Amino acid sequence: MADILVLGVGNILFADEGLGVHMVHYLRDKYRFQPTVDVVDGGTMAYQLIDRIASYQRVLIVDAALMAQIPGKVYRFRYEDAVEWGWHVTAGAHETEVIGVLVSLKLMGELPDVQFIAMEPYDIVSTHIGLSSVVRDRVEAMEQVITEQLRQWGVHLEIQNDVDFDRPDRDLLDDDLRQGKEKRDVFGSASKSSQSAR
Repeated sequence: MADILVLGVGNILFADEGLGVHMVHYLRDKYRFQPTVDVVDGGTMAYQLIDRIASYQRVLIVDAALMAQIPGKVYRFRYEDAVEWGWHVTAGAHETEVIGVLVSLKLMGELPDVQFIAMEPYDIVSTHIGLSSVVRDRVEAMEQVITEQLRQWGVHLEIQNDVDFDRPDRDLLDDDLRQGKEKRDVFGSASKSSQSAR
């Protein structure tokens, strides 16, 4: 099993709220990681992922973050920073639960090294799949911060596919449908999370 987890969280049905999910699909399609890194679409599962998160040494959580700053601004911070700020990611329930999951793991003594890489969203209200142009224009900056963090953790990244970040909305929904069983069985061997399994 991999020592590092890249976990994208968010709700793709609310525009920029789905940034973390869009980003991990893109990273999984584009890169090969050595040593292996598990790149997972966590959606809005939160507490369903608690045992999974605990099984890694390092976890990188990718999401949108309401920080009352300029939309498109990228942040990198540790779990400890989020707790000190009394912070939650966006106004959605899944982000509050992500912090709750990490707090629970800390209390149990099972919290891995957790880093967040997040971006200030422009639109988390509209009910459509796809990012605002403001956030889309900053995706490359976010990708650079993510790959830099992974390299700091000793991961070598090799481009395996020359893919564009944008993908048809239908494709992302189809991925969710195809992986539905694996997501429900996230604690079992059926979980299709490893980049090497693609």
